Amino acid sequence: MTRQPTFQKFGDRGLLINWPTSIDPAVNVEVLQMNILISREFHDEIIETVPAYHSLAVYLHEEIDVLTFIERLKKIASTQVRRASRVKTVITIPVCYKINLAPDLNEVSDLHGVSTSEVIRLHTERLYKVYFLGFLPGFPYLGGLNKELYTPRKSNPRKLVEKGSVGIGGAQTGIYTSDSPGGWNIIGRCPLDFFSTKKSPCCLLKPGDYVRFTAISRKKFYKIEQEVADGNYQIRKEAWHD
Repeated sequence: MTRQPTFQKFGDRGLLINWPTSIDPAVNVEVLQMNILISREFHDEIIETVPAYHSLAVYLHEEIDVLTFIERLKKIASTQVRRASRVKTVITIPVCYKINLAPDLNEVSDLHGVSTSEVIRLHTERLYKVYFLGFLPGFPYLGGLNKELYTPRKSNPRKLVEKGSVGIGGAQTGIYTSDSPGGWNIIGRCPLDFFSTKKSPCCLLKPGDYVRFTAISRKKFYKIEQEVADGNYQIRKEAWHD
């Protein structure tokens, strides 16, 4: 491990596991490994787990004593956490970067002194890791943004950011999974559904997945949007093992 995590009681029926405070891929791998271990070894005792950048919250059933659980977990984690490998998934996300779907694209390009086509190139050249979901149901916080695109959040957030909007907020990029107020800089829009209570799982992405953005035309955007509505669009996924 990068450093031994700390374990503490979290409310009446939970515990919080913390690693070094940083957005670090190596740390996040350990968070996800711990999450897999707990889900595998203690599935009958937990209600849910909530992984984040460098922490993991675990909520237990009422009859489980938190402090006893922590001691049991420490013993297992010290020898087994690195065995918790998983299949990694890369999901290709189509994005239209045309101005009518990207209201802040010009502003971002002006801020960094590059063309809009260069912003698009820099945004689509990287493979992004889904560190965790939050803010909105299914909203992915994606790490791996090129430093040349780091852009402060807007000082005056919008009252409405449309579903599918792809934004930059500081050193992160992400996707608004439903209509919402928001302060990220919107540089494109995706026609896919990232959250639906009618599907299982309800979220398209999960922590530990990887995202690759690909630029599409406005015509292609509306075509895919219709295919998604009709249930005919096939998500592009690649998988490999640790």
